[in-house]
Amino acid sequence: MRLFISRHGEAVGMAPTDALRPLTEHGRTALRQHWQQLKESGISLSELIVSPYVRAQQTADCIAQVYGDLRRVDCDELVPEASPQALLNWLLENPVRDNAVLVSHMPLVAQLTGLWTGSRERIGFAVGTVACLDVDVAAAAGARLLWLCSPGESLTGR
Repeated sequence: MRLFISRHGEAVGMAPTDALRPLTEHGRTALRQHWQQLKESGISLSELIVSPYVRAQQTADCIAQVYGDLRRVDCDELVPEASPQALLNWLLENPVRDNAVLVSHMPLVAQLTGLWTGSRERIGFAVGTVACLDVDVAAAAGARLLWLCSPGESLTGR
């Protein structure tokens, strides 16, 4: 199964709480352009699994603007301080569709990608970065990283 892990787009620095920080206008534009490029590269999506934080919800909105109506599920296990293992457990209990996108935050996206792929190296996720995984099972070392692509980069040659 192919899954995508996406870090939210550029957000404002200050808000009443971290959960309420919205995307900047530049962040929204960069996300829409990035996902349009991914779509034009042949990337298809089936559903969005999204952190309840505002900036992740707005990132999912930007993806949906490019891809149209996608099934959408909010997941409390995608907040920044969540445990990667707790998310893998959630995925075992709540199977997702092939080509689903998990929309989350640092440090979770890097920790999850590392655990899932068995990588000992820290995996970098700039804002808006998308990782594509070939997943065998929702368990440690149960997936393979196919590519990582940040806004402004191309999938050509990956």
